[in-house]
Amino acid sequence: MRVFVVWFNMYPGDRESRWPREIFTDSRIIQAWDEPKVAGRWFMSHLSDLRPTRGGVGVFPQPDGALWDTYLLFDRDATWSATPTAILSWGSTVLRTRQWLADDLQYAINRAR
Repeated sequence: MRVFVVWFNMYPGDRESRWPREIFTDSRIIQAWDEPKVAGRWFMSHLSDLRPTRGGVGVFPQPDGALWDTYLLFDRDATWSATPTAILSWGSTVLRTRQWLADDLQYAINRAR
């Protein structure tokens, strides 16, 4: 399992020098700073292409044309071509949908066994 966390500037005061890298300590988590919001803008512009198999819940539209404060959970057999496949679920905001994420993450772990 891999977890990718992408950080970028969305609020006044957000900047790379204040990025809380220490919040995630698990070695399976890969973090990156994305100042131009490439990942967030790409996902926002492709929302209609993302087809979760277990559902999704969110608050849209999000400001500044970037998907942020959102989780996207992919199954282990996910592939990427024009758009990613095998999306299990997504949620926004992360805090508001954390139980949904926990349930779907447990589902993914059980499927992998």
